[in-house]
Amino acid sequence: MPAANQPRSELSGVLPPLELSEPQTPKARLALLTRLCELVSWPESRIPAYERQLAADILVGLLRTANLEMRQRCAQGLVRIADAPKALLRYLARDEISVAGPLLEGGVGFDDSDLIATIRAGIAAHWAAIARRRGLTESVTDALIQTGDVAVIEAVLRNQYTKLSMQGVDVIVARSRQAASLPKLLVARTELRPTQALVLFWWSNFEARVQILRRFAVDRSALIVELGDVFKMAAAEGWADADTRKALQVVERRQRNRAAAAQSPYGSLEGALAAAEHGLDRHLLHEIAHLAGIKPTTAQQIFTDPGGEAIGVLCKAVGLKRPLFLALWRALRRPYGDPETTDNPLGRAAYVYDTLATAKAQTVVRYWNWSFTADAMDLQRLAFDDDALELPLARRNAALLLSRNG
Repeated sequence: MPAANQPRSELSGVLPPLELSEPQTPKARLALLTRLCELVSWPESRIPAYERQLAADILVGLLRTANLEMRQRCAQGLVRIADAPKALLRYLARDEISVAGPLLEGGVGFDDSDLIATIRAGIAAHWAAIARRRGLTESVTDALIQTGDVAVIEAVLRNQYTKLSMQGVDVIVARSRQAASLPKLLVARTELRPTQALVLFWWSNFEARVQILRRFAVDRSALIVELGDVFKMAAAEGWADADTRKALQVVERRQRNRAAAAQSPYGSLEGALAAAEHGLDRHLLHEIAHLAGIKPTTAQQIFTDPGGEAIGVLCKAVGLKRPLFLALWRALRRPYGDPETTDNPLGRAAYVYDTLATAKAQTVVRYWNWSFTADAMDLQRLAFDDDALELPLARRNAALLLSRNG
C-alpha cells in the first residue's frame, strides 16, 4: 500500500507542474547576436566584404526582437566602418535616437542618399543628429532645411563643417521671417550673398542688421571706374535700352534724381522734407521717393520699417545732414528718443546713420530698390524654392521679400 503522505499526482502517474525560479534565456540566440554584432564591426582587413554583408543580412532579422542594449552595441560598432552594410546601417539609423544618434552623428559609412532617406523617414531627433555631422553637402543640408524645423536649421547653421546651397539659404531667409533666432546665425555664414542679406535685413533685429551692414554695405568704386565708358555710351544712346539703364542705375555714383529735382515744385529733396514737417501724405511721399532716386514702393518699405534703421540708411545715402534726418523721423511720426543711445528706435537709426559711409549706404539702397522691380508684383504666391524655377536676380530677391511663406 502507498504511504499515507505520498502525493496523489505520483499515485496517478501525472508529474506536478515545473516551477522555474528564473526565466529561461535563449543562450544560443544571444550568443549569435553578440557574435554577429562583433563580425559586422570588424575592420575591412579582417573580414571580406561579402561575408560582412551576409552577417548583416542575418543580423537585420534578429535585431527586430533584440533588446535596446544589443541594438546600441551594434550601432556603436558600425560608427567607424566605412563599408558598413547599407541595409543594416539604414535599419539602425531609423531606430530610436539612443541607438541611431551616435551612428547618425559620426557614422562614416553613410553616403548622401542614406542620409537623405533617413531625413525623409525620420523625426526631429534624427534630423538634429544628422545636422551635427561633419562634412554635410548641399543636398543633405537642403533636405534638413526643407523639414522646416527651426532647431534643426539652427544646428545646420551652427555647424561650421556644412555647405549650404543658394536655394537652401533662400529657404532659411524666408523661414527666418517667423523665427527670430535664425537671422543672427545666418549672417555669420559665408554662403550668404549680399542680395539675400539685404532682404534678410527687413526682419532682423538691430544686432543682426548692424552685422549685415558692416559685412555687405560696400562701395562701388571699382565698378564705377571700369564702367565709366559704358555710362557715356548709354547716355549717348539716350538710355534707350531699359535693361542697360536699370543695371547702370545700380552702379552709378549719384543717388539723387537731378531730373526730378528740376521738375519738382519743392526744388530739392530738402525742400520736400521741409514741407513734410507740416504733414506727410501719399503724394509728398512719392515726391520724396523720386527726388531720392528710389521707387515709391521702396520708400514705403523704408519709411514703415519697424526698427527704423532703414531710414538712417536712406538719409545717409542721399547725403542729408543730421538735422534733416531727425526732421524726417519726426515727420514720419516715429517714436522719439535719445539719438545718442541705442536703447530706442531713433538711437539705433542714428547709430546706423552715423557709422555708415555714404557710398556704402547707396549700395544698400540700390539693392533694395532693385528688389522692388515693377515685374515683381506678381510674385506674391511664388514658390521661390522650386528647383525648376530660374529667376533673374532682382525677381528672385523680390520673391523672397514678398513671400509670406516660411
